[in-house]
Amino acid sequence: MDHLSMTSATTLSNNLVVQKYGGTSVGSIERIKHVASHIANTVRQGDRVVAVISAMGDQTDELLAMAHAISQAPPRRELDMLLTSGERISMALVTIALHEIGQKAVSLTGSQSGIITDTVHGNARISKIGPHRIEENLKHGNVVIVAGFQGVSAESKEITTLGRGGSDLSAIALAAALKARSCQLYKDVEGVCSADPRVVTSPKILRALSWEAMTEMAWAGAAVLHPRGAHLAQKFAIPIEIRSSFHLDRPGTIVSGSQTMEKFVVQAITHKASMALIRGTLSGGSQQILDDLRTWLWQQGESPQIQSQAVSSEGTDFFWSVPRALATHVTKKIEVAPGLVRGPELQECGIISVIGSGFWQSPETLAQVRNVISEPCFLDVKNNAITIAVKNDEVAKVVEGLHQALIA
Repeated sequence: MDHLSMTSATTLSNNLVVQKYGGTSVGSIERIKHVASHIANTVRQGDRVVAVISAMGDQTDELLAMAHAISQAPPRRELDMLLTSGERISMALVTIALHEIGQKAVSLTGSQSGIITDTVHGNARISKIGPHRIEENLKHGNVVIVAGFQGVSAESKEITTLGRGGSDLSAIALAAALKARSCQLYKDVEGVCSADPRVVTSPKILRALSWEAMTEMAWAGAAVLHPRGAHLAQKFAIPIEIRSSFHLDRPGTIVSGSQTMEKFVVQAITHKASMALIRGTLSGGSQQILDDLRTWLWQQGESPQIQSQAVSSEGTDFFWSVPRALATHVTKKIEVAPGLVRGPELQECGIISVIGSGFWQSPETLAQVRNVISEPCFLDVKNNAITIAVKNDEVAKVVEGLHQALIA
């Protein structure tokens, strides 16, 4: 994603907005009609619209279930061919609904929209965008409806997908390429919450966030925004609005430039359950093993949130966090490594992050964190995040306790 090629979005088009509608937004024919009406109303207010559409409701999960009913390990290429059909169905239905109410519109797949990716099926990175067909249709007064979550590999000409939640990434990348005024993401939440509402009883809706804080939250487990999309918005300075699918006209959370300067602030508590810490020691010439595992994890859509390596007299000591579902594969690869000196040791855990800014200037915040957590498996302090690993059965209690102590 860091290699995405496009002109820097320093001059944003005042009357162009990119909207993204998630599966909840287009989960039924009635909701599709509602989305079409909202898009048409946006046009009547004077904006040009490019709308990125997800698959209807739970259709992606249903397609995955069909594939796994046939094969325990379906080929990743065929999964991409299968899963991208969901977005093509919904984009065509939204376009039909727009025509029905008199709004000119055209639907385009990811490849037709010029979204060019690498060759990694299931978690492709966007390398460049050539939105010529989109721009041509906008000139002719069309709303352009784009299938989210997908692109095409320049090298192999194969259909690829961008990973779970990749429609966010599609929308933000297109907003950057088209120099849109903003990117509006319609989801099944009112905005970005200060903690997971399934865990904390009364989280706050955060009405404004910096790109940096949103990126940190996304990588630390806040599922409201694709982490690569958050990073991309920050890189190209694209303002994001996260709004409710059920109340399309309500304001939500605006993600844009820095909000705090030097001010100390705690904004959110995020968490990931069912994780594992893996530690061990490899001889000095075994760095390639860790590099290969890091690449493999990326292809699965993961990157170790805790990732510590240090050179010792015995070699390279490493300490990583990975999802528990992938931990067995990682440990097996390490166990057969010719340079293994010690380990791998595996400890199940959950990972909790306190997100904000100025933590290096606020030792009292760390003291408050320690008051809530008795014996963390791991604790690390950065200026914009405090990361803690705790036992899995303590995650909910610790998240609630930290939210009460630092935010509520």
